[in-house]
Amino acid sequence: MTTLSPSGSYYANIVSDEQLYTIEVVNAVVISGLLSLFGVASNIINIVVFAKQGFQDSMNISLMGLAVSDLCSLLTMIWISICQNPLFYRSEFNFDPQDILYLTGAVPHVLFVKIATFITAFITFERCLCIAVPLKVKMIITPGRTKRIIIYIYIGMSVLVIPFCLGNRLEWVSDFNKNATVLKTTFTTEREMLEAITFLTQGVFATTFSFVFVICCTIVLIVKLNSKTKWRQATATKSDRATEGVGVKDQKVVKMVTLIASIFIVCTVPPTLIILYMVIDPGFRVDGVYRNLYLVIWSSSYLTETVNSSVNIFVYLKMSSKYRAVFMKIFWNNEEK
Repeated sequence: MTTLSPSGSYYANIVSDEQLYTIEVVNAVVISGLLSLFGVASNIINIVVFAKQGFQDSMNISLMGLAVSDLCSLLTMIWISICQNPLFYRSEFNFDPQDILYLTGAVPHVLFVKIATFITAFITFERCLCIAVPLKVKMIITPGRTKRIIIYIYIGMSVLVIPFCLGNRLEWVSDFNKNATVLKTTFTTEREMLEAITFLTQGVFATTFSFVFVICCTIVLIVKLNSKTKWRQATATKSDRATEGVGVKDQKVVKMVTLIASIFIVCTVPPTLIILYMVIDPGFRVDGVYRNLYLVIWSSSYLTETVNSSVNIFVYLKMSSKYRAVFMKIFWNNEEK
């Protein structure tokens, strides 16, 4: 069975409009909205703590860049939640929240999620270098180079969105039904071609590369961590215990990065599979035949992305004694013993 959409195109009625409405309210407005509020607060805390620690260490710089991108992705998620709230979009405004949602909410959200993805890939790669060339890694990955790499990631991912923004615009147009000028999303004649470029570069290539790269680096970290632990247990002597502090510290950092990467992989599986499926099924689009099903699946995918952007504070508190000490000093006015 097919249904005629407001735009004049037909779409398969696998998910009814009533079911879509209910699922979007539950996923995007309630669950993702509340999680995003918590995530915004937790990432602000992360930024404050990392700033207090200073930027002499390249890992701190990378984690700061990750916290900023996570914060921005969650702020856009809050805007998505607001736009999909019936109490908001049924109110009288000089714009339709659901009309401008894709350009002002979904696209920036995906942008910052991709930035966080590549920063996570860089962090795992840095830890792999620490294992592969431990004596040279501080010369290869310096704080200055790390700052430049993080900035390049932000710029590079933003550039990939330019074609989409050239094909989709926000403009003030006359609405004769409301007898007023309203803000609407308008399209250029080259829209389909420009969106295809963005989908292939940012959606398919960037997503697949970063996802596979993080998986490979995480596997290397897990294997090397296990082998190094077994080797230390087999060769440790009493005389080694006085000098094992640095090795234990590095090992804790590797464990923390491995856990962050593992959470990222689990939470990124759904959106990655969705994007890959979109390659083989042209009807699986926001304006395609399976419009409602597409929106339902993406609203569920937002949940995993929101979780990934919100939970790192627990990892830092559990696995980083330095982070925990600064956190306690700032927010509890108590130095950890």
